[in-house]
Amino acid sequence: MGEILDRTYGTQFPEELEGHLDLQNASANCCKFNRWGTIVAVGCTDGRVFIVDFITKNIARTFSAHALPVSCLSWSRNGRKLLTGSADNSIAVFDVLAGTLLYRIRFNSMVTFAMFHPRDDNKAIVLQVNFPPTVEQFSPRLQKVLTNDTPGSTDEVVSCVSYDRKGKYIITGTGKGKLIIYNSDTLRCVSWCKQNTVQQIRQIIVPMKSRFIITNTQDRVIRTYELEDLIHQRGGTVEAKYKVLDMVNKAAWKNVCTDSDGLYVCGASTKAHSLYIWESNTGSLIKILHGNKGEALLDAQWHPTRPIILSIAQGSVSLWTQAHVENWSAFAPEFQELEENEKYVEKEGEFDMEDEDADDDQTNKSQEGEDDIVDVVGVKPDEFLASSDEEDHESMRPSRNLESGPLWYIPVPPDVDNPEAERKLPDSIEDLDRLLNPAWVAAAKGIDLPKNHN
Repeated sequence: MGEILDRTYGTQFPEELEGHLDLQNASANCCKFNRWGTIVAVGCTDGRVFIVDFITKNIARTFSAHALPVSCLSWSRNGRKLLTGSADNSIAVFDVLAGTLLYRIRFNSMVTFAMFHPRDDNKAIVLQVNFPPTVEQFSPRLQKVLTNDTPGSTDEVVSCVSYDRKGKYIITGTGKGKLIIYNSDTLRCVSWCKQNTVQQIRQIIVPMKSRFIITNTQDRVIRTYELEDLIHQRGGTVEAKYKVLDMVNKAAWKNVCTDSDGLYVCGASTKAHSLYIWESNTGSLIKILHGNKGEALLDAQWHPTRPIILSIAQGSVSLWTQAHVENWSAFAPEFQELEENEKYVEKEGEFDMEDEDADDDQTNKSQEGEDDIVDVVGVKPDEFLASSDEEDHESMRPSRNLESGPLWYIPVPPDVDNPEAERKLPDSIEDLDRLLNPAWVAAAKGIDLPKNHN
């Protein structure tokens, strides 16, 4: 039974290296999927941002976003806006479809993290080096600072920050292992607690469809907490629900990512191009993906809906997917694998349009199946991508002209192999009239078309 389930559903984590994304010789520094995983944004060390169609693996847009390397990326909920942060002390917001710059805000120090509000693309949270995190409102322009008023935190510096899944809370981590939770509307402290370590919290990860949060700490341990348990804390020490770490090499983690359900946790090692994958509920290590030797990992991102991981090392974006094994017997129940060639004997009535010996019931069923209409034009959103508080998942359907609704993909005009061979428009109006429909020409000039005109 286990073999049947494994063959039917397969593993839900990557197993091998499939290839690399072509970025036109650019050196990648960070990457980020949109909500559906159809588009991925890649930030480069020269300040450019590439928008890549993940289905075709082609570059759809290129933004000259910053003068220095891009440090962080964030998509709006509907996928129409992209927030970028950079070492040039600024953030920028782009309209992805139009390819235009909407806002640019400059700060006093390098921006290490920037993230859109999960439900409001007019707000974002920004973290600078040696400065407290700020909540930025783009229109009208407004900035609010998150203050740390917890006892004994006068010299603590916020090292990481993130929104929760629905944007109700802001979760911050300090350099001494403390977690502080704020109300995102009032910016008042709701709760605070300590990890069982005084090491710096380097990263806070919130899975897309899970009630847990994951922390990446300087002591090389990845901890998983339940958000509801943290909200009711008032300065106590909290034990992690799950813990994972590299027991052999004691590797530190450059970046941590997880699948949308939070079932698997992936740690990107700082020592080599190695990705460690654990089951989050058991803590067992199930896979180690090794890249080229001598490469240092910069970022790793898990696809929102598929078992795919993107890793960045030495400026190259690697694509890790499942191992694809062709099993033709799974496609057709009557398929038989032959060890050697055999002469096939046609059965009676096998290729006849109408089988005289067949039962009438089977004939009617086959005719009813042929009458079924399959809609290959209409676009329907997937219900599993909707959140639990979204009863109407039809709101995720984009309009046909892409003027409203979420942005699932970016339309790209086809490439012309030989533009000079295209048919050019004539130079004179008379020559143009001969090419156009005579009825259109007559209507435009206000004359009647002769009845005997063919």
